[in-house]
Amino acid sequence: MWTCKNLWKKLVPLARSSSTLCRQNARGVLFNNERRLPLVPQAHMSSGTPGSGGDNNLYYLLVGATCVGGGFYAYRTIKGDKERYQERINEIASRPNKVVPEQPITEAPGEQAAETPQAAEPATVAPAEVPASTPVEFPSHAPYLLIGGGTASFAAARSIRARDPGARVLIITDEPDLPYMRPPLSKELWFSDDPSVVDTLRFKQWNGKERSIYFQPPSFYVSPQDLEKVENGGVAVLTGKKVVHMDVRGNKVTLSDDTEISYDKCLIATGGIPRNLQVIERAGEEVTKRTTLFRKVEDFKALDKVSRDTKSITIIGGGFLGSELACALGRRSADSDLEVIQMFPEKGNMGKVLPEYLSNWTTAKVKSEGVAVITEALVKAVSFKDGKVEIKLKDGRVVKTDHIVAAVGLEPSVELAKSAGLEVDSDFGGFRVNAELQARSNIWVAGDAACFYDIRLGRRRVEHHDHAVVSGRLAGENMTGANKPYWHQSMFWSDLGPDVGYEAIGIVDSSLPTVGVFAKATAKDTPKAATEKSGTGIRSESETEGTASSPVASSTPEPPPVPEQKDNYGKGVIFYLRDKVVVGIILWNVFNRMPVARKIIKDGEEHADLNEVAKLFNIHDD
Repeated sequence: MWTCKNLWKKLVPLARSSSTLCRQNARGVLFNNERRLPLVPQAHMSSGTPGSGGDNNLYYLLVGATCVGGGFYAYRTIKGDKERYQERINEIASRPNKVVPEQPITEAPGEQAAETPQAAEPATVAPAEVPASTPVEFPSHAPYLLIGGGTASFAAARSIRARDPGARVLIITDEPDLPYMRPPLSKELWFSDDPSVVDTLRFKQWNGKERSIYFQPPSFYVSPQDLEKVENGGVAVLTGKKVVHMDVRGNKVTLSDDTEISYDKCLIATGGIPRNLQVIERAGEEVTKRTTLFRKVEDFKALDKVSRDTKSITIIGGGFLGSELACALGRRSADSDLEVIQMFPEKGNMGKVLPEYLSNWTTAKVKSEGVAVITEALVKAVSFKDGKVEIKLKDGRVVKTDHIVAAVGLEPSVELAKSAGLEVDSDFGGFRVNAELQARSNIWVAGDAACFYDIRLGRRRVEHHDHAVVSGRLAGENMTGANKPYWHQSMFWSDLGPDVGYEAIGIVDSSLPTVGVFAKATAKDTPKAATEKSGTGIRSESETEGTASSPVASSTPEPPPVPEQKDNYGKGVIFYLRDKVVVGIILWNVFNRMPVARKIIKDGEEHADLNEVAKLFNIHDD
């Protein structure tokens, strides 16, 4: 383009030197379609003899000379430009600090070819824009970019590397920590005898084995600045950085510090944000700084310190997290003067999940751990008075405490939906994805933030560890071309200490009709005994190893269960029904039977007698 412009500038003066007669004749030939002007007009403008054709000869001579001269000039100019370009390239290649070798291209061959035209020209400008003394903290491009540093991202990274051993994977997380598992934050860490557990974040599982909450040690990861250089690829984690904008057309993201990183394929695994009560948000700074929204490692550390420095903690929420924390803090209060209070609007603990009789039994269990439980409690106002946080309930009751833990649910983190143009489900929240967990052609979503379609139970969004593992693994496989649909029924589990625990699958909603079948528990029917037998403390990692192809029913005669009339529910199975079909199952102190439960839901059949179905779980075996 530069050569053509300069050539035109050279030819313009030559063209302008032609006589007025030449210009008039040229216009006549090009634009007048009705008549052809004579070569020599009636008003002669030259000194030649009229009718002699001297003007025509002069015109032809000028045009011919111009063409020959222009062609020769263009040839010399193009040849000179090539010589100067080659000299420039040789000069760059001979420099001591080479630009091109320092930035190897890591994309696949097809991607490499696509990037070359854009990258060739600015390669010589980069040193002027980035001073040599400025260290490169992270790559500007990642073939696989994973947004979020939780369980789903780590599962996806491992899956990608398993199918593509040379893959370069970059995880971006706004947390300061490497990927870790969240369940121990509200379970095993609180029962550790190690006074330095807050620093080491190592804990003993119910089976007695010790492990860290981190999936892998720091040595497992490569540094972000070396991700593009390592020969066999790897997984790098960029901590303390938040993605604030996605350009899906340009295949790039923008961080909170305005840094841009491009990608070939991207996974959104942003998880969720703990909900808070509006009355707490409006209560002012003094209440806010005495409130914990429990989700991250830093929240566990902060609450651990609060439990040692204060005399009263009130947990608002009766679900999984609230009940687990209540039991953990209640057991700790046995060795201190700590008062632990739990309040929630339901009639009993986990009232939205468990049938009423079992919820009441669970509430009694929580109380036995030293927790003061306040049921049917609707918070009206929260204030700070006389050094105490004052909680006013709608029925007039007032609770004074030193600290509040709000465990009232999770809001899926979908801030990127607006800039990325991705759809958010209006009913369940989260990014809507297809059966392959895709939101766009090169964007996948996994974990808490994914709203997926369950072929058996309809569209759902699940907030549990096992779902994060399974969905992250599948998304990673599909990012490498597997094209597999999501069919796995994920499970979840909750432990009220080492003696009472349950595992669940499907839709477990206390508003559905339920049928419970129970039996007397033995010493082996506890979370502690189950993990000792299986050898693992994270049950979702082991339960998928079993199969349910040939379940064997118990041979022990089964007494007719009447759960509502019993005071002690040692172990059992609770079936949740919708249109007479089992859509959810809870295994109460029954472990290592989840494949059987998964097969029952997958079959989707009506059962005339669920007592017979319960025999498949061998709950009457000693």
